[in-house]
Amino acid sequence: MNKDLLIIHVESHVASITLNRPDMRNAFNTPLMEAMCKEMAEIKQMQDIKVLIVTGAGSSFSSGRDLKESAIHTKEQAKRFMVLGESWSSALRELPIPTIAAVNGPAFGWGMVLMLSCDIRVAVSDAVLGYPETALGVFPGGDATVRLTRQIFVPSVKDLMLTGRRFDAQEGYRLGLVNRVTSKRDLMTEVGALAQKIAQLPLEKLKAMKSTFLKVEAMTRFGHLSVAKRI
Repeated sequence: MNKDLLIIHVESHVASITLNRPDMRNAFNTPLMEAMCKEMAEIKQMQDIKVLIVTGAGSSFSSGRDLKESAIHTKEQAKRFMVLGESWSSALRELPIPTIAAVNGPAFGWGMVLMLSCDIRVAVSDAVLGYPETALGVFPGGDATVRLTRQIFVPSVKDLMLTGRRFDAQEGYRLGLVNRVTSKRDLMTEVGALAQKIAQLPLEKLKAMKSTFLKVEAMTRFGHLSVAKRI
């Protein structure tokens, strides 16, 4: 695990992962993608963890793809980047325990994928969200279109994707992408209290509920997320 790129904390059956590239607004480069893949595998093996919190260091949740790195990617490097991203996002979504996104600031592109891969999303009131890459004609990664159409109405997905427009946490709440909106000062206190409340439940019950949620999602008319790779 790269302790420089990810900050890991475990206490009272609650684990937290903090993206730690604040100077780059926690943008995803290849090393961060690799670190996320490795950490997802490690979290899955932790027997005493009941809840996982994901957030970002500094003032951003994640600005998405590291554009400086991607600008010099070869075709093979770009493909590997996407494969890594799809790997950790699917692993996060399919973790057997509940997950909470503490959205402490802007979340764009892969930052949105990170948020949507979590079960519960708590965002600060001034968080700005969106898929700016679509405005540039770039198809969003991480099965974004499939994830969105599973969670909100298709016309809203078309609006967000086709325009690439940015929207705030309050609109995210109205759309159903954000569960709770709070202040920067209260974010981690509220998320911590939520995590501890969930952690009071027996682990086997939490895993049973999470398993049921995943099965129900797989029964939607869009089928399994693997379908996205054939679209």
